Amino acid sequence: MSWKVIIFLILTVLLVIFTVQNQLLLNIKFIHWEMKDVPVVYVLLFGLIFGFLLSMMIQLPTIMRLRRELRKVVHELEDSETIEPAKDEEVDSEGGVSMGKDYKGGFFNE
Repeated sequence: MSWKVIIFLILTVLLVIFTVQNQLLLNIKFIHWEMKDVPVVYVLLFGLIFGFLLSMMIQLPTIMRLRRELRKVVHELEDSETIEPAKDEEVDSEGGVSMGKDYKGGFFNE
């Protein structure tokens, strides 16, 4: 099982335990709007979701800018001339790398 699934299951179990233990009902007033007998869990979940959406809205311009820049770079790379990959070195029958025909010796050989 993935570690993400395990963390998700643990958080789900903790949320269920919290919900069962906190059956307290609240009265909520906001300007002229009033709700009576709202469970604490609903208030907290609404706050979490609202905070998540608010943080996403704040990050959205940055995400959009980075996506535009990424598309621009990818487009530039696709339009540029393709560079030929370097040729692989020749391998001799002994399993070693050939140094080429004009190689005259090692570092310490004269």
